[in-house]
Amino acid sequence: MIEYPRMDEIPAPVRAYLERHMLEQRNLLCAELNEQGDVLQTFGKFDAQTLKQDVQLLLDSITGLSLDDDHVIPLVQLAGNEPVHVHFMRMSGQRFLLAFTAESAYAELGTQQQLANELALSNVEKTQTIQALTQAQTLLRDSERELKRAHDLKSIFISKMSHEFGTPITAVIGRIKLLEQELEQLLGGEHAQINAHFAVVRRGVMHLHQLVQSVLDEARLEQGTLRLEPGRTALSAVAEDLELLFYPLALEKSLTFHVAVEREQVIWIDALRLKQILINLVSNAIKYTPSGKVSLYLHWRQGRLSASVQDTGPGMSREQASSLFKPFRRLDEKTQVSGTGLGLAISLELAEHMGGTIEVHSTLGQGSRFVLALPCELAREASSLDAGKLKVLVVDDDDDIRELLVLLLSREGASVSEAENGVEAETLWRQLQPDVILLDMQLGTEDGAQVAKNLRKLGAASRIVALSASNSDETSRKALAGGCDAFLSKPVDFERLRGLMQE
Repeated sequence: MIEYPRMDEIPAPVRAYLERHMLEQRNLLCAELNEQGDVLQTFGKFDAQTLKQDVQLLLDSITGLSLDDDHVIPLVQLAGNEPVHVHFMRMSGQRFLLAFTAESAYAELGTQQQLANELALSNVEKTQTIQALTQAQTLLRDSERELKRAHDLKSIFISKMSHEFGTPITAVIGRIKLLEQELEQLLGGEHAQINAHFAVVRRGVMHLHQLVQSVLDEARLEQGTLRLEPGRTALSAVAEDLELLFYPLALEKSLTFHVAVEREQVIWIDALRLKQILINLVSNAIKYTPSGKVSLYLHWRQGRLSASVQDTGPGMSREQASSLFKPFRRLDEKTQVSGTGLGLAISLELAEHMGGTIEVHSTLGQGSRFVLALPCELAREASSLDAGKLKVLVVDDDDDIRELLVLLLSREGASVSEAENGVEAETLWRQLQPDVILLDMQLGTEDGAQVAKNLRKLGAASRIVALSASNSDETSRKALAGGCDAFLSKPVDFERLRGLMQE
């Protein structure tokens, strides 16, 4: 620790120099006071009158100050804005006031005050920020709850609409198929006019089905719940379905419609989604082609299916082609061509969901060509379905669907029984021991998955195929977890059903 010398130890000349130097630097002011605190005389550089006023103000502001005692006031702002240290002292019967300039201390105090002010301001801003963050978190939680509620409502809507549309459309498409078969048996080939009527009905139903499916698929894709159902699909069958669907429509516009398959092959793919995409592409081509021809060419090579739809329509500019796949966008908003403008957008989303692409090549005045490419493999050879030896139990609470499946399977030669609820299904299983059970997942108030569990507990070794108007992964997982072997969504594709029964 450094020990400084006492003043009386410093040589007199040095002490005198220091005292003079310090007094000059600190601008010492000295005032002699009487017992009442009045200034008797002053010593120093300040104006005597001003100092008298300052001292008087200082004495008036300090209540309870006794001039008989010594006092030190560290920092005082005088009337002339001069910051000083103030000392009151009594020496040899006299009273004195000493004032030393204190700019550095005042500046430091100002800095401290500024820091304090800034800290206080920072604390206020911090509090406001915390309050804003708290409000934002509250709004975010409210928004999350609203989004979850909207998501749940949309899921309920999709489930309801899938059931409400899928079930009757299955019945209508199946009945059309049955009526065509019956007419063929009754009239042979002499019913061209009746065929034309059925073609109109079939197109109308398929258009409605396609529209509903597009809207529901758009919602499923947005929610990430769209489930693919791959199965054995013959390219010739796809070509035949599209030809039957669009040939009459092309004929009405005097267009040539040509469908070709490079080589007959059976591939493993979701046939419903494949047809949905191709129907949108061919439908658009026919709509926008006033004259000439529309063609569809299918071929499979090295794990990839390619479908090319070409037309002799007006073609498109590069700008038109770039916005073609946006929802609700149409080539010409003023055109009289019907449609929602949703088909191509859905088609592209479906293709990408299946791991594929859709490319468009078009030139104004020379037509357009859409190329769908989807990854898929050839299907394994399937064992033949000897329906005549099969015992099938159909479990569905919808009378139309139940009757339709019974008729279609009976025509295949299967022995078919039917039940409309879980209790009847268990009773018939005990009696008949069916090979295959077609089980609806929504049996009124009953859960089809629970019915499957109950049948398995009874020892049922039958192949159980779940049927549902809902196409979601959740419904499929629930069905398979309940003991079902396969899942098929409505409207039921009978060829797909045959494939599942063969497996």
